[in-house]
Amino acid sequence: MQSRAWLPVILLILTACFPAFGSDEGGCPTTKVPETPFIPPPPHRPRSATNKSFLYGTPELWTIVYPRWTLHRSGRKLPFFRRDFDWEKENDPRLSLVARRLDAPAPLVWSAWANSGGPSYRDDVIIPGTDNGFMVTGIDIPTSGCWEISAHYFPERGRVRTLSYTVWVEP
Repeated sequence: MQSRAWLPVILLILTACFPAFGSDEGGCPTTKVPETPFIPPPPHRPRSATNKSFLYGTPELWTIVYPRWTLHRSGRKLPFFRRDFDWEKENDPRLSLVARRLDAPAPLVWSAWANSGGPSYRDDVIIPGTDNGFMVTGIDIPTSGCWEISAHYFPERGRVRTLSYTVWVEP
């Protein structure tokens, strides 16, 4: 009879030690659209949130969050923006990304080299709000699961801007 009394305790310990493994989001705290949507400062253009992506961050550093990813989609580009970013003056922005798996042991994943992208054009005319350009890098998540992505941008010596969000990566 006493051995059964330990069963709930053992189940509780196992649940705490081994978070949800599996093919669904089971407990992954993916970043959600904020109640008050982030609106970038001018001249950047606001963007409406959809069920697939939304703007996330502060005027000092923001990105487009895609809460659900598909595994092994090579070359996933991640754009980052900031107030007063000038792609012509900052060709090699000091931006790095690191991803860590939250629901199972896995090595950290680091971003590739970051560079800057210039304005976007349509019919040889700059699309309003893209004049200042953006920073872009890529990251290849090696396994499905729950991953936290943290961007670290160093606008100048001694200052760092960090932006973190969580995504679910599907097989």
